[in-house]
Amino acid sequence: PPELLGSVCAFIAPVDFLRAWEATCRRLRFAWYAGLIYTRVVVVPDDARRINAAINTLADPRRSGRGLVLVRPGLYAESVRVTQNCHILGFGPRKRVIVEAPGWESALVSAGLGGRYVPSLLGWGALASGEDACVENLTFRCRNASMQGRVVYIVMGALRLVRCNVQGGVLVSGSCTAPQLCECAIGKSRGDGVHLTDHCKAALRRNVIAQHGRHGVLVCRQAKPEVARNTIRGNGVCGIKVFRNPPDAPVAGIWGNLLEGNGSDEVSVLPGLAEEETSDSDGEPA
Repeated sequence: PPELLGSVCAFIAPVDFLRAWEATCRRLRFAWYAGLIYTRVVVVPDDARRINAAINTLADPRRSGRGLVLVRPGLYAESVRVTQNCHILGFGPRKRVIVEAPGWESALVSAGLGGRYVPSLLGWGALASGEDACVENLTFRCRNASMQGRVVYIVMGALRLVRCNVQGGVLVSGSCTAPQLCECAIGKSRGDGVHLTDHCKAALRRNVIAQHGRHGVLVCRQAKPEVARNTIRGNGVCGIKVFRNPPDAPVAGIWGNLLEGNGSDEVSVLPGLAEEETSDSDGEPA
């Protein structure tokens, strides 16, 4: 029955629909699926020239639900700021859908609007904060080499970053921050690959984190992540470095990772909040 089919599609990701369903049944076209699942579809650059403009187009207080931003292959010179609870999907090979941040900006920023409940507290009940968005199948990089350590910057919410290329580092910070990074390739920053700090609760699953100048994954300042089934290799210092405070605090949530070819240690667990030597965004001593 059509109503049953619609209910099933609600649990199917767009990429999975394109790979399996549309390829096997001509009646199940992607336009039908998108109209069923999403309140609005905006195509970049057809409907909006930039990704940020497409995200802003979804900010309609008369509509509830989640919108879809489809991004065609191309080079987009902007810093993408996720301010709507939408799904941003690269429409094509992810190495050809490129976001390159200019200047001193991260290529992808998820900061919400200061908190999940702030819009309603200010009387903007219908305004989404962007804290539950999904970004999938894109490549992110920074034109400025000094920003390599912070290509993706997440300081609020539960963003899902899925099957993306990050040419540099990822910084996750904040007690209200619980993103999921799944099946991404994160590589070649001069600093740390993924820096998890300040009580964040990130989940890293099935990523490849490789060839960073310092640590593949750095956990500090009482972050409580899940780091599971990742491939972490070829990093300059440690594969995974964890600072725990108090010193006898259990190290949970790190399991099933493949670690190989990392510098001094595959896994290092030390007491304390963080490394004494602070670093700037590109991994050089501050």
